[in-house]
Amino acid sequence: MIPRGRFPWRSLIILLACLLWVPSAFALDWSFLLQQGRMGIALPDIETADWRVTGIRAEVVNSVEVDNQAVIVRFKPGSRLTAATLAQNAGDSSVFLNNVQLDLTDVTVTINLGGVEALVDRTAVAGQVTIEIEDLQHPSLKPQGWRFDGRVSGAVSDLSLEGQLRSDSGLLAEVVLRNRTGEFMAGRVAMAMAAEQAGTTLADTLAQWPSLLTLNHGRLEAAASFRLEPGAPLALDARLNLAGVSGVFDRTAFSDMSGRLLFSLEDESLAARLRDITIGQINSGIGIGPVRLLADYRAPAAEPLSGQLEIQQATAEFLNGRLRVAPQTLDLANHLVNVPLDVYELSLERLLEVYPAEGFEGTGRLNGRIPLMISGTSVEVEQGTMAAIVPGGRLRLPGERLQAMLGSSQAVDLVVQALQNFHYSVLDSTIDYDKNGKLMLGLRLEGQSPGVRGGQPVVLNINLEEDIPALLTSLQLSGRVNEAVTERVRERLQQSGQEAKP
Repeated sequence: MIPRGRFPWRSLIILLACLLWVPSAFALDWSFLLQQGRMGIALPDIETADWRVTGIRAEVVNSVEVDNQAVIVRFKPGSRLTAATLAQNAGDSSVFLNNVQLDLTDVTVTINLGGVEALVDRTAVAGQVTIEIEDLQHPSLKPQGWRFDGRVSGAVSDLSLEGQLRSDSGLLAEVVLRNRTGEFMAGRVAMAMAAEQAGTTLADTLAQWPSLLTLNHGRLEAAASFRLEPGAPLALDARLNLAGVSGVFDRTAFSDMSGRLLFSLEDESLAARLRDITIGQINSGIGIGPVRLLADYRAPAAEPLSGQLEIQQATAEFLNGRLRVAPQTLDLANHLVNVPLDVYELSLERLLEVYPAEGFEGTGRLNGRIPLMISGTSVEVEQGTMAAIVPGGRLRLPGERLQAMLGSSQAVDLVVQALQNFHYSVLDSTIDYDKNGKLMLGLRLEGQSPGVRGGQPVVLNINLEEDIPALLTSLQLSGRVNEAVTERVRERLQQSGQEAKP
């Protein structure tokens, strides 16, 4: 037995080499014990085709047991391996890790001296490990520190790591990794948290997290599995479960979003599937919802935004009626994507209630089709149509408001007088909407007004224009969305020097 204290490590290494490579050493019954040894050593930098590791240093406190069957090394408190930097040069996805520390306390390394397999197959590692990274930099992440606490186990050639990964921003994930030398590396990452916490944490973690997205209610669960084999592209499967998630994106509030988003990456092809997605309401000034979505998306991994979207279900309730996009496949690689939106039984009464003008009243139901043309971030409509369902209804529009909208002339005065109490049998409208937000309505009304021409039939043709962004701003400032949206609109108007008037 060797007494505690420093040990001649060079002699031990030579002894171990002899044990590993000289067969006659196994023919004898013998044993060797080092109760506690200490070693501090600076190691040379490591450089491979992809990785460069610098400033490597080992501080080891351990015990060593050796006999003719095995070598057992038990690391004690104070044992750690450190590196000043780890860097991988991978172009746009390069990663840099600064001041990395691997705490080996409670780790045991066992070398089987009696086997015939390769040394990496006969060397097993087991125990608790802690890995601390003072600063991790990657294009997809915000620079910050990370810490892993977990357990390592398995042969060196088939090593598993399982535990918790935590960022300085508070992101907490369960991690399982397995590396089989020369064959594959595979892993699984899973996390679950309240939506409000997730919104803050992910905003402080992900570089591309939308700055205008705020989550304030509900729960998120996410999991991803990957596999990487030599000479093969990355294979990835991921899912995101949403349960009652509410929040604000830019100037739009959404509530009670639930469902599953499934993602996969295989053979350099990206696939996404929306399953059982429901949204209680989407509100930018006028509420839409509940919304129901079911769709599949596939694209080349190199061009993730240029794929094909297969819509299986897209419906929403709107103004006591329904909106629907018929099942179809949209090619997002096209500069202009056409999405026909069908409107069913929209309530004219409800429409005039939400319009920010007092005194507008009406009854009746409308059907129509609005061909949306989506290009980048802009939306346009050309030759949309809406028509009243038989038997029509009634319109009561205040004269002063109409006079301000239509101007003044003899023909306009007749229209204003008729629309103060108009019973219509026909209401047809053409709809055009340009990328600047101007809505143009061409209305044709047929019916009669008891106070005009003795109730004789009247045909009215009216052209109206509306600035939709200004209309939505007015609705948002009126508090019809929520206070967070109202405050965000006020701030933007103040920054632009405009007055925040509802």
